[in-house]
Amino acid sequence: MGAIEAEVVQLRGALGEASAETVLGQEVVTGRLEGADVAVLRCGVGKVNAALGAAALRTVGVDRIVFTGVAGGLAPEVGIGDVVVADDVVQHDVDVTALGRAPGELLGEPATWVADAGLRAACERAAGQVVDGAAVHTGRIASGDQFIASVVQRGRIVEQFGALAAEMEGAAMAQACARMGVPWAVVRSISDSADAGAVTDFPAFLDMAAHRGVALARELVRGGA
Repeated sequence: MGAIEAEVVQLRGALGEASAETVLGQEVVTGRLEGADVAVLRCGVGKVNAALGAAALRTVGVDRIVFTGVAGGLAPEVGIGDVVVADDVVQHDVDVTALGRAPGELLGEPATWVADAGLRAACERAAGQVVDGAAVHTGRIASGDQFIASVVQRGRIVEQFGALAAEMEGAAMAQACARMGVPWAVVRSISDSADAGAVTDFPAFLDMAAHRGVALARELVRGGA
C-alpha cells in the first residue's frame, strides 16, 4: 500500500495476471509477483484514507500489509535517501493530554502500535538489499494529517515522540490492522528533512521511492515474507 500514485504505479505495473476491483471506494489491484499472490492499493493521503485502505485490503483477503513510500527525516542521523523501517508508529497530531493521556494517545487506544516482528525483520533484510549505498534505520515513525515543513514542527515531534521520520498514514493503517488482527509493517524512503526545504525536496525523490517499492516488494516475496 502507498499513499499517492507515484509510490505504487511501478509496482502495480509489475504485476502479472492483474485485475482491479473497487472495494470500500478504493481500487485494489491483485495479481502475481515473483510467483506469489499480491495486492496493490493507492489509498490516498492522510490517516482516514490509510485506515480505509487497510480495511479494503483485508476485505479482499490480504493477510499482511506493508506500507511503502516517502517520509520526512526527523532525527539528525537520518539523511535524504535513507530508509526507515518502523518498529512502532504513533499519531503525533493527537492531543488528549487534558484528560490525562500521553501525547499521541487516543482514548481506548494504545499510545503506539508495534510492527509485526517477523514482517519488520523481513523488511529490514529486503531494504538492505535495495538501498544502494544509503543507510537503513529502524525506529519510531510518527504519522499525522500534516505535511511537516518547518524546524519548529520537526523539533516538537522529535522532542515528544523520539521519532526518526514523519509521514501521514502509517499509524492509522496500524490502528486499523490492530483491530482486524492483520500483521503490518511500514517502510519509508526519506525524501526531505521536514524543514523549509521539504516542499522542494519531496517531489524530487518520489521516483526513487517508486523504484524502491518495486524492489522491496520483490525481495519480500522472494524471502517468503
